[in-house]
Amino acid sequence: MNKNLRILPKKQEKIFTVLHLSKDELLNEISILLAKQELSTYLMEIEYLENKYQKNYQEFYKAFRQQKASYEMENDWMKWKFAIESLDYWQEILTQ
Repeated sequence: MNKNLRILPKKQEKIFTVLHLSKDELLNEISILLAKQELSTYLMEIEYLENKYQKNYQEFYKAFRQQKASYEMENDWMKWKFAIESLDYWQEILTQ
């Protein structure tokens, strides 16, 4: 790490005081932010694929199964399925 970016313990304590957070509270807040970032990533992937195919996943999957799919379509199906499963996973973690 760059020496200029290294935060000394006294500076850390001042930051925690200014933010009105303890180290544990800060860690909790950061973990929630990271989980929400994961949600956002998978939501964007789902929205991208919905816009690309002008269908929701169920409609796309039905059409995908009824035709000979291209490599691109098959790859998008796997991405879409993974994004939905990952979104569900992160939503479950955040609602527990």
